[in-house]
Amino acid sequence: MAKRRTETMTFTGVLAGLGIAAATLVATVGKQPLSNPWFILFTVVAAASGLVFVLAGLAPLPGWIAWAWRARTSRAGPAVAGPDLDRVADRLAEAVNKQWKPAAGKLMAAPIQVTWGRPSRPLAVRVDAAVGSRRFARLPGLTPVTEAQLEAGRIDDLHAVYGGLGSGRLVIAGAPGSGKSSAAVLLVLAALKHREDRVRAEDRAKVPVPVLFTAQDWDPRRQPVKEWLIGQLQQTYLMFAGWSGAANAGGLIDAGKVSVILDGLDEIAEDLRPVALQALDQASFRVVVLSRTAEMASAASQRGVLQGAAAVELRVIDPATAASYLEDVQIYPPPDGWHDLINRIRASPESPLTEALNNPLTLTLIRDTYQSGDDARELLNYCDTIQQRVSGAQAVEEITGYLLDRVLPAAYASRPGKPPRYDLQTAQNALAKIAVRMNQDGTRDLQWWHIPRWVPSAQRIVMGGLVAWLVVGLVVGLGFELVYGLKNGIEAGIGFGLVAGVAAGGAARGTSGPPARMGRIGRPRLRRVFTRGNLRFGLVSGLVLGLVVGVAA
Repeated sequence: MAKRRTETMTFTGVLAGLGIAAATLVATVGKQPLSNPWFILFTVVAAASGLVFVLAGLAPLPGWIAWAWRARTSRAGPAVAGPDLDRVADRLAEAVNKQWKPAAGKLMAAPIQVTWGRPSRPLAVRVDAAVGSRRFARLPGLTPVTEAQLEAGRIDDLHAVYGGLGSGRLVIAGAPGSGKSSAAVLLVLAALKHREDRVRAEDRAKVPVPVLFTAQDWDPRRQPVKEWLIGQLQQTYLMFAGWSGAANAGGLIDAGKVSVILDGLDEIAEDLRPVALQALDQASFRVVVLSRTAEMASAASQRGVLQGAAAVELRVIDPATAASYLEDVQIYPPPDGWHDLINRIRASPESPLTEALNNPLTLTLIRDTYQSGDDARELLNYCDTIQQRVSGAQAVEEITGYLLDRVLPAAYASRPGKPPRYDLQTAQNALAKIAVRMNQDGTRDLQWWHIPRWVPSAQRIVMGGLVAWLVVGLVVGLGFELVYGLKNGIEAGIGFGLVAGVAAGGAARGTSGPPARMGRIGRPRLRRVFTRGNLRFGLVSGLVLGLVVGVAA
């Protein structure tokens, strides 16, 4: 989308500029003698106005020239192969490790022992079918997965399942806040460590490099999985920029030298989830899909099944594990409030408080927001008050909401030597508006490049045009006034300001796609430039602006 908008702006800018000059001359020539100074001045203004649009339209030209130079010097025909492709895979492994290792440091600083077991709802094929598949060879250094291994395990065991499955397909499901994204990061790092340290050098090329992406911007009906994956690699890793980079990314995919860990399947539209799973089933690389249990079950019921996939579901945190975790992250012996909190969790496994603390999200919230002395007593008092009004699932929901409400005050609290950039009230107002808009859009993921489009397009166009008109008109008008006098300055300011205002108003429409790296822009495609819509916009804007400038002058 970004490339197409760039091509469109180039074409319409040049055409509108030529249209201004041509239409202005048509509106005046034959009516004024060439000796008329006003006609001469107006011709200069019209030509300059057209030049402004032409230069604005040709603004992307230096980028295209730079792209062409890079392509000429770095393009090496088709993708590299053999040892060269293995070196590309090694470079990718280093980049992925650098990307996710900092996140793992936080996860491992105070780990929560998350376990998994058989899914509670139908998500995949029978276990024996998953175990018996021979679609992929097991990864070097690992043993084939057995049915017993898929009964239960810990997060650390997921790598053995991932690498030992002959189907090369694994589904990891869980409830909201159960730790799916953390499991994905830890699986990536475990796979990288195995590739680097636990296989022989001659076998390393047989171990694919894991890459972790989210499915939020993938439309599997319009974009093949390989094309989408190449785009994700180019957006994330600079080593895949340009033609040769795209060819190398495609070569890694075709050779099965990457494995894809796809988080957030539940974040795409409901009708696209089965299509995405069917597309992934045809891929030539190992695939791990993470999703909420309910959404994954719904997709599976609509023929969205990864053939041969094994499915596991992250379990809730049992009271003993939750209590031990809170005990481990607090000073010993813990303050009285913390001591009472830990004992209540152990003594009341079916209480609303214990049920609210059965997942990594809420346990982490307590760890991060209750940090001073005996402040955990506040949570116990709140829970006692809640249980006097409501019970069951509603009480659990209110306790979870209470913990979530503590995030912003903790995040924007003043710290020694590091005051927050914004006060709490400003942050709350901004995030509340963002949350309302995301609810209206029906999404759980914030795509920041869409934020300018939250303002109605008419307001963006009008305000952008007015600001540009005033600024450019004032600067140009003052310049002409100093040289040619007040009257000429007013006329020039109005003409140039109008041109700049219309150009800025058109640019204020914004784009609908994510921003792309310069290396992904690629070559301009004329078939995308000379479309009916582009021709209509360029011709109409050029003629109208030319006539308006002519009448004004």
